[in-house]
Amino acid sequence: MTKFSTSLTINSSQEVIWKVLSDVTRWHEWTPTVQKVEVLDSPELKLNNHYKVFQPKLQPAVWTVTVFESPSIFTWETSAPGMRMVAEHILSAKGANQTELTLTFSFLGFLGSIIGKLMSKTVESYVTTEAQSLKKRVETS
Repeated sequence: MTKFSTSLTINSSQEVIWKVLSDVTRWHEWTPTVQKVEVLDSPELKLNNHYKVFQPKLQPAVWTVTVFESPSIFTWETSAPGMRMVAEHILSAKGANQTELTLTFSFLGFLGSIIGKLMSKTVESYVTTEAQSLKKRVETS
């Protein structure tokens, strides 16, 4: 398994951040790592829903929500022959108006280890950019 993770503190409530984070169809408005998200089920983020995500430098992928605990965590997964990719989005309240955000991206499976190493710079950059972009979006709104 190859895993990438970043955490940072956002000066806002968990509920306010969750509202932005869970509206995946609008991610393109606040992070340059996403061009578009197409809803394949219902627009509301929920367990087992599917979304087609378009990102620069990457092939479009269909992601399935596999963990959903509002307003704390959602995980979605996608797969390709020989590998599975898992993206976790975790919010933890640190106080009345501070929340820790943790984003984790993992490559699993035989080819996942290889692809994860080959794509390490891109994935590290995307995970960091998404966290910083969410912080900026929430703190300046």
